[in-house]
Amino acid sequence: MNKYYFVFLVWLLPAYFLFQGTYQVLIYNGLGLTYESGESYIADVLEFDVKQIAAQTNGYVILEFETEQGESVRQQLALPVQMAQVITDSEVIPVRYYKESFSPIVMLPTYDLQRDVVSVNMGVTGIGLLVTLVIALAASRFALRRLRHGEEELQFERID
Repeated sequence: MNKYYFVFLVWLLPAYFLFQGTYQVLIYNGLGLTYESGESYIADVLEFDVKQIAAQTNGYVILEFETEQGESVRQQLALPVQMAQVITDSEVIPVRYYKESFSPIVMLPTYDLQRDVVSVNMGVTGIGLLVTLVIALAASRFALRRLRHGEEELQFERID
């Protein structure tokens, strides 16, 4: 097997960015759907933790509330540091809940910030997709050219 076939593995990068971009779009649409169509509840904060690991700060919150149908909903939500600062002293948080949504729970105090963060994620993922597409196309052209025409053979001449 020719070693230039391995160059085509570079197409895994655009595929990854496409997957991540699709995921971010689903989250963005799910947030909007839950905010617009969901029911409002007051959720109790069962646990709240923010962790600092090296230069990264993130955390989580565990919310619990009961729906109008008597169903108890308990879910752990990840929190970037910006969102954690907004709800850090809260014992109860107003939420919107829509079970059929991709993002079924939206915390109302952090809704705008969360949509902004997801928008930035979509932009960064889109740029990554474009860059890796250009790289994958260039690499594929290079590999196809080498597979069709073979490698250039270098000849060394000794000049004394």
